[in-house]
Amino acid sequence: MSTPGNSRLSLRQLEYLVATVEEGRLTRAAQRLHVTEPTLSQQLRALERAVGARLLVRGADGTRPTPAGEAFLPHARRALQSAEQAGLEARSAEAGCGRTLRLAVPPSYLPGLLPALAAWARADTGTDLLVEGPPSGRPPQHQVLSGAADFGVGSRPRHWAGTLWPLYSEDLLVVCPPDDPLRGRRVAPADLSGRRWIRYDDDWQPFPDSGRTAMPPGPVIRVPGVQAAVSLAARGAGIAAVPAGAVPPALRPLTAVPEPAARREVVLFAAPGAPAGATERAARLHRLAGGTCGRDGGGGDRAQG
Repeated sequence: MSTPGNSRLSLRQLEYLVATVEEGRLTRAAQRLHVTEPTLSQQLRALERAVGARLLVRGADGTRPTPAGEAFLPHARRALQSAEQAGLEARSAEAGCGRTLRLAVPPSYLPGLLPALAAWARADTGTDLLVEGPPSGRPPQHQVLSGAADFGVGSRPRHWAGTLWPLYSEDLLVVCPPDDPLRGRRVAPADLSGRRWIRYDDDWQPFPDSGRTAMPPGPVIRVPGVQAAVSLAARGAGIAAVPAGAVPPALRPLTAVPEPAARREVVLFAAPGAPAGATERAARLHRLAGGTCGRDGGGGDRAQG
């Protein structure tokens, strides 16, 4: 099956493929799709002819994707999501409603972004914002590239081909227990060597250029968000390296400042080929952030690796 046929791909065929992979068996997929199993099999074969590669293999343990199917599947899902979003936007436009802008923001970046979100709400843009955290351990660019989010907020992605807008920079602080002698001081990597750490899902190194000298063999505890890390450190469970915006004013006396200073740039980014209307909304959010979150990075640009 090396030469594609003359037939074109259809969204229905893509839906059949995704359902079959998710269900793992043709019988269950056919039931889910409300079609007969022969109809499902026929359409999957037609899809494979159109693609020019075998996408599925059947075995005693069910149906699973081939390597070609694994490579094809993310694009199929993205096409289905795009078609669904297109319908939603068309219906919203016909009803005179503003669309929802989906923003993928890891938890530790959210505190620094809150002023811009508040400014967006006050500006009455006519567009709703849906802010969601990415799945644990996944950077926000995965949601943007898959079509699950319109934009991502986070550190500058490496080798990013889409448009990005610098939002602000933020410093890192180390939250210490109340009786810790390091609180209120500037600390070097040697000061933190061997300490018990509290880690969260999108944290970063307090001394990125110092190797492993400041890090223990393993964390004392891993928590799902930066606020939990701050609270546990303040209760004496260990130390946590967090963005300054995540530390409430009442807990600032418990913090130490890394020396040399640790700072990260925060950017807003869109996927390659994002619609012009979406990038206009992103540019507006960037302008609002420039007046509320700190350093304004100017207009959108192309990310460099």
